[in-house]
Amino acid sequence: MRVALFTRLPEVAVFYDARLRELGHECVGVVTAHGPAGRYGREPLGALVDAAPRHLDVLVANTSSRFAALLAALEADVAVSGGFPLRIPADALRVPRHGVVNGHPAILPRLRGPNPIGWALRNGDDRIGFTFHRMDEDFDTGSLLAQGSAPLADAESPDDVVGRIIGLAGTLLGTALDRVEAGDPGDVQDESEASYAGFFDPEYAEIDWSRPAEEVHRQVRAWWVAAVREGPRGALAEIDGERVRVVRTRLDGDEGGVRVECGDGPIWVLQTTPSGELAGSH
Repeated sequence: MRVALFTRLPEVAVFYDARLRELGHECVGVVTAHGPAGRYGREPLGALVDAAPRHLDVLVANTSSRFAALLAALEADVAVSGGFPLRIPADALRVPRHGVVNGHPAILPRLRGPNPIGWALRNGDDRIGFTFHRMDEDFDTGSLLAQGSAPLADAESPDDVVGRIIGLAGTLLGTALDRVEAGDPGDVQDESEASYAGFFDPEYAEIDWSRPAEEVHRQVRAWWVAAVREGPRGALAEIDGERVRVVRTRLDGDEGGVRVECGDGPIWVLQTTPSGELAGSH
């Protein structure tokens, strides 16, 4: 099939283009837009244009009302959306003959919304999920095409989390597109299992050391790959008189670090960055 992409992230365009070619499909171009300020850190839209393989057209819409026209120009059989922060309107969803498929990093209908990875880490989930589903006019409610999960509890960094999500997407994409190409409508989501993963409240950016150590540890991890509006990105704290962003902690002292007393005992801070820097670009 001829496949178009909706994405704002350079790494997503590169990954899906390569994986689609491995699966025997042709990636024909990318439709993108600026999106909300701050959603993907400081990475400019030009980074996507520079990173996209040269055989792909990169079409930049000034508003979502232009998505349908730009998608039509690519003459795609289906579109795949991933790392894209804007609602795709109904007229654009109808352009490809097989519709638009979205990749969502959760086991839908659980953790619908813009911040599923952040909430999975905040909740202390043992596993991270991924779903390909048909897109409809609402967010993350369309019928299911492929789902899977990978371990999350042992992740030690943002790169660990992102790598597992990419691995899941690569494994599940073929199944999802096979079902699409066969005209399979997908499986209806069970609304009784639905939950929503919204943006964190601004107050959650600040560490409260009086909270239990486990909660602080989860808070630090939750900000690794959190989706944000423009505003503070946590986990922020003052340590030894310096304002920092806490990037990595442990609940034991096996790796050393700075010991900080929490409400129910100590936590060890292993990595920080200056508070003005982003802890990750995702």
